[in-house]
Amino acid sequence: MKRSTTARPAVLLGCATVLCLALGACGDSDATIIVGVAAPLEQALGVHTLRGAQLARDQINAAGGLRGKTLELLVVSDSADPRRAVGVAEEFLTDPRVVAVMGHSNSGAVLATAPIYERGLVAVSATATSPEISEAGEWIFRISPSDAVSAAGLARFALQRLGRRAVTFYANDAFGRGLRQAFGSAYTAGGGMLPGEYPYIEGETTDFEPFLLGARGARPDLIFVAGLDDGAARIIRQARELGLDAPVLGGDGLLGLVGRDSIFDGTYVLLFYHPATPDSANREFVAAYQAAFGVAPDAWAALAYDATMLIAQAIEEVGADREKIRRYLDRVGSERDAFMGVSGEIGFDENGDPREKDVKVGRIAGPGIELVSPEDGT
Repeated sequence: MKRSTTARPAVLLGCATVLCLALGACGDSDATIIVGVAAPLEQALGVHTLRGAQLARDQINAAGGLRGKTLELLVVSDSADPRRAVGVAEEFLTDPRVVAVMGHSNSGAVLATAPIYERGLVAVSATATSPEISEAGEWIFRISPSDAVSAAGLARFALQRLGRRAVTFYANDAFGRGLRQAFGSAYTAGGGMLPGEYPYIEGETTDFEPFLLGARGARPDLIFVAGLDDGAARIIRQARELGLDAPVLGGDGLLGLVGRDSIFDGTYVLLFYHPATPDSANREFVAAYQAAFGVAPDAWAALAYDATMLIAQAIEEVGADREKIRRYLDRVGSERDAFMGVSGEIGFDENGDPREKDVKVGRIAGPGIELVSPEDGT
């Protein structure tokens, strides 16, 4: 579904109760502007996403708010569960106080909720990467590139630096399948081989030994993991216990492995942001984030910060009107200037995907990530 040039009217079906988590009571709508935030708060992804949104909110309010009003976040955990996410989206849509949504974080949640948001509420995902989201509709935007784009960079890195035989473990959901397909296509097109591909259920599969025994027999140069950090952690631990020591490469879903255990050191991960980026805006963001939370920001926090700031810019420019916000975002990077975020320049194509966003590779090293050149591995 390509975006239509004809705006759809917003459908407001009444009020619904939305959970406000540790962010203060919801204020008088005459004095506040409310943006919904949906993320899996039980997971590292959700925690870091929320921190990025909170920092953006605090800075906006310290600078005077939006159009003289206080920005508030209505935060609901969707638990990375598409069924739960649908309920969250319905709550946001039918609450006329909510003018836009920063979320959802996971591809499956975005795809499940897109038909609801298409009824008239903008949703900007900071981190969802499934290629299917490109067809989700005209009210859906995202900050992270599609796996169809970023996986090609990972495949080039794997072929240049790690080897030409890869076994793939992939979460059997929208995110995992999309990343696995995109990586596999690019890797084999470049001359690589995939002697084993193993699906698993994120959060449910705990015993990977049968898969890993097969993978070990394939004598891979690398293990590619298309999933999130908890599943990847089990795969890596069990692989090492079985003597399978091939390097591990994965998407940004593996960022939650940083700082957890030295066994994960050396894991290569996809990066859409790194705190060492030298521009002044990023240095200020890193300092503010460290002051607020005591740690350096990761990509999830930076992307959520940018998504929240972009929504806020739209509101400041055109007002707290759902349809006007959608039209504003639809023109960012084309009829309007691109948004300069801490994660880089953001402009949207006709599908709400970011244009030409940089992709980097990092290597987990203790509590941080070392930048690795995709071209030479250094």
